[in-house]
Amino acid sequence: MIVLGSKPGQHDACFALIRDGEPLFVYEVERFNRVKRATSTDLSVLFEGLAEYSISPANVDLVTNCMHPGELEKRKSLISEYITPDKVDDIHRFLDWHLPSWYLLLRKAGFPTRRIVNIRHHLCHVSGVYYSSPSDEAAILSVDGGGEAETSMLAHGRNGRISILRTTPHPHSLGHLYQGVTIWLGWGYGEEGKTMALAAYGDPQRYRRQLDSFIQIDEQGQFCYLPALQRGPFRFASTEIGRIILPQLVGPGRRDGEEISQTHKDVAATVQAICEEIMLKQARFLKRETKAKTLLLAGGVGLNSLTNGILAAESGFDQVVAYPQASDAGTALGGALYAYHNIGAPDRPRRWHMTHAYWGQNIDLENLDTAGKSYQVSGRQSEDVAADAAETLATGQVIGWVQGRSEIGPRALGNRSILANPLVPGIKDKVNGVKRREWWRPFAPSVLREDVNTYFEFDGDLPYMTAVARIREEWREPLSSIGHVDGTARVQTVTEETNPLFYRLIQEFKSRTGLGLVLNTSLNGRGEPLVQTCEQALRLYVNSDLDAIVIGDHLFADKTNALVGQTLVPYVWNIRKLPRTRLLVVPGELPVSMRELLLHIVQDNPRARVDVSGDSALAESLSADGREWIVSVPTLEPGDLASAYDAVAFYVPFPGDKCVFEEDVYFSPRAVLSRRIMEEAGIPVYWIDSRGDVNFMRDSLYVHHDEVPPLAIASSYQRFWVPKV
Repeated sequence: MIVLGSKPGQHDACFALIRDGEPLFVYEVERFNRVKRATSTDLSVLFEGLAEYSISPANVDLVTNCMHPGELEKRKSLISEYITPDKVDDIHRFLDWHLPSWYLLLRKAGFPTRRIVNIRHHLCHVSGVYYSSPSDEAAILSVDGGGEAETSMLAHGRNGRISILRTTPHPHSLGHLYQGVTIWLGWGYGEEGKTMALAAYGDPQRYRRQLDSFIQIDEQGQFCYLPALQRGPFRFASTEIGRIILPQLVGPGRRDGEEISQTHKDVAATVQAICEEIMLKQARFLKRETKAKTLLLAGGVGLNSLTNGILAAESGFDQVVAYPQASDAGTALGGALYAYHNIGAPDRPRRWHMTHAYWGQNIDLENLDTAGKSYQVSGRQSEDVAADAAETLATGQVIGWVQGRSEIGPRALGNRSILANPLVPGIKDKVNGVKRREWWRPFAPSVLREDVNTYFEFDGDLPYMTAVARIREEWREPLSSIGHVDGTARVQTVTEETNPLFYRLIQEFKSRTGLGLVLNTSLNGRGEPLVQTCEQALRLYVNSDLDAIVIGDHLFADKTNALVGQTLVPYVWNIRKLPRTRLLVVPGELPVSMRELLLHIVQDNPRARVDVSGDSALAESLSADGREWIVSVPTLEPGDLASAYDAVAFYVPFPGDKCVFEEDVYFSPRAVLSRRIMEEAGIPVYWIDSRGDVNFMRDSLYVHHDEVPPLAIASSYQRFWVPKV
């Protein structure tokens, strides 16, 4: 039986395919479109994965969606209590349009509607961690910003079935509170890890009274927002907490570029303490109710490694396991596993459990030679790459390490890693220079499983780098580069069974240095996901202070004559989706910060032209060098475009998935014009969205139409219909 799990649109888009209960792939869209926490309705990632396994939509028995319409109905009644009446209808209309959109998108891509099943958001979370666990019985805790009508779920897994014990209703959300503080601190969505790291430098009591006036917590770990500070239309969303509530409680938020003050550290410490209190009380409630020996953690808050360390030490469970893909991306695999074990094959015993997190795409070694030539670097083939890498590390060099299939989730676990020798003085500053990140954020250790108790006050398995352990006193100074100011480290234990090559690298490193662990951080440019291809890996190598990089069995250690690439920005990769033909780019409301995009497009495609009509400032700034690629096309009439151009790309000031999921965008003037161009001119239309993604609009612009008019333009999925052999 083949089951496809999907996390569509919005943030953390992901597809997971399982066969007979075991994953074939788990593809996070961000790795393909290079936009972190990606929003996307482009199914080409899915079809690429299907083609790799010679599977077509007709072969898929079930397709899961991590959102349930019945639960959305509950949300409608809940939100009515917290927002003004004039906003209720708008939100109801959005919800009514949102869910059917995914049905229609999948149906038009060839998946029969009768095979699509909806599963509660948090049930997908708890299923992902339970059905991938070797434990037949476990308590399960899922906490995040929110699903349809609930923001957390406490459950009991036993004998292959999940019983829901308790949920927290929308809008009371620990995830949104934590995000709100992150926004107040001047950071964006998905940067909660910065808040967690900063918390160790603050006083968790200084602002506790102020935050207690906003959130109430009982002894069972249930909590609710107090409405005293409500002002006008309000949903208790993270942005509103960060921009409305917190300024009233603790003062103005941190501005972009502002130095971090003690107040910022103290507020971070306070929200971290609240997080730990709520999670610990909920875990103890689960222990009392279930009597289980194992606690499983999922949901975005399950990535809070400080809290997970507290739970491991104080919750009373023998074992605490946090799911490696605890973010919403994990609901794709979780939904697929739930459907298989409860709908598709409910009587079949569980045969698979997760022993590693390497379910992403294989590194494209077949393109390594071409990528090396493009950057004028060459590597030597190693007879013993683990030993060679260990020797390089032992001398104090910082290396990239790229092997096999990539990790799922946000942590680098030894297949897409930057590695260093933690004993070298100043190594933390050197790696920070490579990563271009804040000095106060700690790095993590990857340690041989048999040696973990030597360095840490812990002796167990931590394979996914999702929990901290306390560093032994005698090792805190020597291992300061992988420890935090509070004496903890976010540990990954490595075994020969789960990652034999990475395990042997650390063994070889130990034989040279006496230390059974290495510093490990993610191999990516600032603001980018983990590298996906050989080209991206070598591009990072030549553009950064990495001393060397290992890709497969090749070691690159000399970039004296390397061709330095363009500035690493996410959208560099996405513009390659644009055709290298006569392309008209219509910038529209393109912000100044993204004007570099235009330069990348025309450098990549000399036949591209940029329309500056109606924007004199843009025209003046671009024409300073007498650019021949500047044109003025004031009418954009399809008939005129057909004779002069082969494709049109519009910039849109919002994420591209809104065309499918929001009615106002689907029927907007830009969408209507895009359809006219495709129908009347017969040329493809692309949308370049506000996050730098490039969306081919042939399919998504007709999702809500009963029929797609005859078009000369092929579907974006057509190239994947013939499976690879």
